[in-house]
Amino acid sequence: MQDNRTYSDHSVSILIGDKERILKSIIRQLFQGIYKEIKNSLIHGEFDKKDINEFLNWPDDYDLNGTARYFVWSFFEHKIITKITKSKRKFSLGDLHTIINKPQFKNSPEDKRRLKSQLEVKKAFKFSIRQMNEVGSICEELIRIRNLAAHNNGLDNSSQALILMSNVSRLLSIIPDSIRDSTAGFENFENFIKHDFLDSILNVIRPDIEDTIEEAKIHSENIAEQSGDIFNEIFLNKVDEMSNQLKGLQEINNVLSNNESIMKDILSLVYSPRPQMERQWSFDNEIKKDESFSEEIIEKNLSIELEETQDEAEKIKDKLSRSELYDSLMKLRVKIKKEMNSEFSAFRNWHNLLLSNLANSMIDNQLTSIKKLKADETFQHYYDSKQMYGKLLAHYNVNDKKQVAVEYFDIQIERYWPTIEVMLKDYFDE
Repeated sequence: MQDNRTYSDHSVSILIGDKERILKSIIRQLFQGIYKEIKNSLIHGEFDKKDINEFLNWPDDYDLNGTARYFVWSFFEHKIITKITKSKRKFSLGDLHTIINKPQFKNSPEDKRRLKSQLEVKKAFKFSIRQMNEVGSICEELIRIRNLAAHNNGLDNSSQALILMSNVSRLLSIIPDSIRDSTAGFENFENFIKHDFLDSILNVIRPDIEDTIEEAKIHSENIAEQSGDIFNEIFLNKVDEMSNQLKGLQEINNVLSNNESIMKDILSLVYSPRPQMERQWSFDNEIKKDESFSEEIIEKNLSIELEETQDEAEKIKDKLSRSELYDSLMKLRVKIKKEMNSEFSAFRNWHNLLLSNLANSMIDNQLTSIKKLKADETFQHYYDSKQMYGKLLAHYNVNDKKQVAVEYFDIQIERYWPTIEVMLKDYFDE
C-alpha cells in the first residue's frame, strides 16, 4: 500500500507523535552517559542536581523539548573556567567547546588541557567536547522546530522539513554505537528518516524525480532488447529487487549534484556550527611590532601554536560512530568509482570493492586484514560473480565477464585496501 503521508505528517510523528519516544531516548541516553562520567568535575547547585536526577529517574515524564533542554540549559560551573574567564556565569554542555576556545584559554594551555581531560567522555563511550557542542546546537534547533510544528499542527513548507531532517540525520550519525544498539527501534527510525521522510520532502521539492527514474528504467529496457548487452541484463534483473526508497536516493544524488541552484538552497538550510571567536597569533607580526622581543615571548607563542596543533590532532582522534565510518567508506567508494571508470570503461557498480553489501560486511564482521576480507562470504559472492543468475549464466562470454570482475577486484585491493584497512583498524582501535 502506497504511503500518502506528507512531510508535515512525518514531522509531527517525529516531534510529537509515535517516533518522538525514539528521539527522546537517544538524547536522554547520551546526556546520561556524559553526565554520570563528568558530574564530579562540575559544580552545580542542589536545585540543578535535583532537576537532572528527576529527569534521569523519570524520563517518560518529559516531552522532546523537556529532554533536549538538558544539552541547552546552563546548569554548570567549573573552577578552571571561572578562573580563566573571571566570571561565575553558568554554562551548558553545548557551551563548553565555545568557552574553551575563547582567547583567554590560549594564554593558559595547561589549564585548557586539564579542563578537556576532565570533561571529555572516555569510559561509557568516547565523546568529545566538540561533539557535545554539535549535539547542543542540534537540540536548540529541535526545540525551535518542535515549537513551530506544535503551533501549526506540523511544518507548513518543505524547507522547514528539510532542516528537521538534516538535524535528526546528523544526530543519528554522531551518537555512539552503544546507544544505537540499546535504543529500541533505532534501525527502523533511521530508515524512516533516510527514506520515507526524505522522499516526502523531495516529492514536493523535485516532483519530477519519480518520472526520471521511470524514464531511466524504460531506456535501459529498450537498450537491452536491442543489443542484449549483459550489463543491461544485470541491471534489469536487479531493478525489481530494489526498494522504491533506495532507487529514489540513488537518483536524488545524481539529480541534485547536477542542479546547482537546488544544491545551494539545500546547503543554505543545513546546520552550520556556531562560529567561534578565535584570535589569530602571528609570530612574524610580533617581531615587526617589537624588535626587542624576548625569548620568553617566543616560547609563549610557540607554546600557543603547539597547543593549537594539538587541538587539531585531537579532533582527528574523535571516536567515529558506525554511521560516520560508513559515510567515510562511501566517500572512498565514489573516488574508486570515478578512478576505475576513467581507466576501465566496463567497470560497474557491482565491481566496486566498497559496494554497500561489502562495506557493511567489512564493519559488521571486522574485516581488518586482507586475509579476513578474502575469506568473507560476501566478498567471495561478488568476487566470484555469484550475483549473476538466470539466463545471464548462459551468455556466451559469461566466463570472460567473471574473469574481468576478478581482475577489477584485484586491482582495487592493491590500490585501495591499505586505506580501507587503516580506516577499519582505527574504528576498532586495533
